[in-house]
Formats: sequence, C-alpha cells, structure tokens
Amino acid sequence: MFFVRFIITLIALFLSWTTIVFLQSGNPTLSSQWICDVYKKKVEIAHNINQRKIVIVSGSNALFGINSEMLQKTFNIPVVNFGVNAGVMLPYTLHKAKEVIERGDIVLMPLEYPMYSYNGVPNRQMIDYIFSRDIDAFFKLTLKEQFYMIWSITLSRVYDGYFYRGGSIIKDGLYRVGNINKYGDQINIDVKYQTKEMRDKLNRLKPKRYGREYNSKSLGWRYLEEFVSWCKSKGIKVIFMPTTIMRFDSYFNDVKERWFYENIAKEVKNRGWIYIGNPYDYMYPKNLYFNTPFHLTNKGREIRTKQIIEDLSKNKELL
Repeated sequence: MFFVRFIITLIALFLSWTTIVFLQSGNPTLSSQWICDVYKKKVEIAHNINQRKIVIVSGSNALFGINSEMLQKTFNIPVVNFGVNAGVMLPYTLHKAKEVIERGDIVLMPLEYPMYSYNGVPNRQMIDYIFSRDIDAFFKLTLKEQFYMIWSITLSRVYDGYFYRGGSIIKDGLYRVGNINKYGDQINIDVKYQTKEMRDKLNRLKPKRYGREYNSKSLGWRYLEEFVSWCKSKGIKVIFMPTTIMRFDSYFNDVKERWFYENIAKEVKNRGWIYIGNPYDYMYPKNLYFNTPFHLTNKGREIRTKQIIEDLSKNKELL
C-alpha cells in the first residue's frame, strides 16, 4: 500500500510540475532572444528567394564558417545560410529547416559531429528555446525527449519564463542579428575584432572526443533518416559535408578518433545518402578560429569556402 501511495504521489508531483512548466511556455526569455532574432531574419531571407536555392543546414559552424556569397557567385544559385546554433540540437535544427526548404532546393548539411550521436537527452539551450519560442516543436519529439524536456528544465529557467525577460531585439555584442548579412552569414569576425579573452579561450581548448562518443545507433540517425526521406519526397537533394573543427594531433593519432573521421562519410553513405569531402580537409590551425573551435575568422572562412567549392565542383551533377 505504501508503494502504491508513493507512486501516486510521484505522478501527482510530476503532473503538477508539468502544469507549472507549460503555463510559462511561449513566454520569451532573454537567453533565447539572439537565436530567435537570427532565425527570423534567415526565414525572411529564404522566403524572399523565389527560385531553386541552396540551403545550408547546421549549427554555428556554418554561420561563422561559410561565405555564402562566394558559393552563390560560383554556382549561380541563390544561397541562404540557415546555420544558427548547434545548441538547439539536431531535432530542432531539422524541424526549423523544413520551414524554409522548398521543392527542388539543394540542402548542404555540414552538421556538427555531436549531432550524429544525439541520444534524445535535450540540453539547456534546446529546452529553453522550445519552451520559450516554439512549443509546437515539443510535440514533434519522442515521449522520451518530452519527458526529459520537462524533467530537466530548471527552476530558474521556469522563473525566467514567468517574468518575460526577453522580447526585445539584441542590439549589442557579437551575437546579434545586426551581425548577420543578406545571405545569413555572420559578419565582423576578422581578427581585429578578436579580444584577448577570445584568444585565451582558444589557447585553453582541449581536443574533442567525438570518436569515443559516437553511436551508430543513436536517435540522431532516426531523425536524419526522417529528414532525408521528407526531402526526397519533395524533390530536394541533401548533401552531407564535413563540419569544420580546430585541428588537434589526437584526431590523427588516437585510434578511436581517427576511425571516426575516416569513417563518418561511410556511415552516411551506407544509409544510401550523399556525403562529399574529407573531414581532415576541414580541420584548420588555431589561428584561423575566432572564438570557439568551430567559429572561423574571415580568413578561415575563405579557406573553408574554397574547399567546399572544390568538393562541390567535383560533384557538379549534384547541383
């Protein structure tokens, strides 16, 4: 009898917490404002293109790391950089992309490597953004993800939601919509804008362990399969490509890390999808990164974009 009462009490407490969480959903938070501002601008850019286009889908590695104007001039196809923030995680990145991708488009997907191993456990940014800006996306998630969304949201985050701390466009700092150009690329990332704090942060960085964390059976692959199938049904071509990441020796010398970078293309191709490029070609030295191991400087972006053009030019039939 005690056990039954205990279970009933837990259920009642969870339902009460769920009610508290949902009553503040849709209330804008300051922490989600920049992402919201940028998405709004990029949606507008995409919707103003009335012909077949290239849509770049990923997180901020593309936002900071691709010169869309160069791509557009090279291939004579309009380009919109729809990369925003990998922090909202794979399910939302794909969900939002469907808002701007149209029949006949080409989708370039230089996804951040953790997205391939997405395990259904949302992080702080994904929880914050969906509850404050796009609650409909919550109901597109699996029951496991929905449970973790509710279970993992913090009391301070719920507090922020009730007090409407967001809503006004951010006008200052690096992360603001004013730093997004007409293609959706981040601007003002030349080394002259790099602060000592940014350089110190880059100097402290350690190698990532994406090879050891990789899961070939992750929920992320299910999301990608659904997305590619959705695109195929609309005559949309999806092209997976390497992301960019700061080079470390362990990516070449560590057995598990080397296996991942040598085989991620095969993992994609084995599912019948398109992958072009070599991940090692998109690893650059520290001096080409702006403030994270994924955000390139202007010089780094030019180098990477030329590599993308070279890889795409070898596969012109895809365009």
